[in-house]
Amino acid sequence: MLLDFDGVMFDVQAAMGPEAREKAITGLLMSRQPRSRPVPVTWSFFGAYQTLEFLARREPDHAVEAEALMSRLEVDAALTVRPARDLDQLLAVCAAAGRKVAVISDLSEDAVLATLRAHTLDRYVAAVAGRQGLDLPGIDAGCTAERAADLLGVPVASCLVVSGSFLRLYRARRTGAIGLGCECGRDSRKHLAFDQTPVVSNLATLTQALLAP
Repeated sequence: MLLDFDGVMFDVQAAMGPEAREKAITGLLMSRQPRSRPVPVTWSFFGAYQTLEFLARREPDHAVEAEALMSRLEVDAALTVRPARDLDQLLAVCAAAGRKVAVISDLSEDAVLATLRAHTLDRYVAAVAGRQGLDLPGIDAGCTAERAADLLGVPVASCLVVSGSFLRLYRARRTGAIGLGCECGRDSRKHLAFDQTPVVSNLATLTQALLAP
């Protein structure tokens, strides 16, 4: 089972606040010597990841600083958030049944690992596939699903990806993974159920299904 960290397990997005990472990158670039740029990247208009991609191509020194700043912000925010209701029970049931669990995320692996350890949930998790520095193509949900499957030593087609994001489910399913939507304040049931993808209301429902004979 591959669990989407932000949303299904923890609501880091809410803890960070809207455009927090974009604002942090803007502040960083504004504090540095001005450089001539073909687009107004200084204001991070295009989103945190798009801005990082631009910086990685043209200003690698700033890209390294910006990614490290984002990672620290994600760690700080993630450590303030409580686990989703019934998450510990779901993980315990998976462990008791011998089901391997991996965590996927577009957040930094540092943030994911620090949070799992802080809540002693790392004992249930066999692998983590999150953002690794400036490997931005690797944060696509399809890529993280494939990497998590490799870390578990199983084919991605045998993995159930649980997410509250329509886009992440879509991208994971394109790799052959099995998708399961979970209503967790991201996308609506209507959107999660695209292409007849099954959807559960919460983690307790999924846990009950795993316990059923």
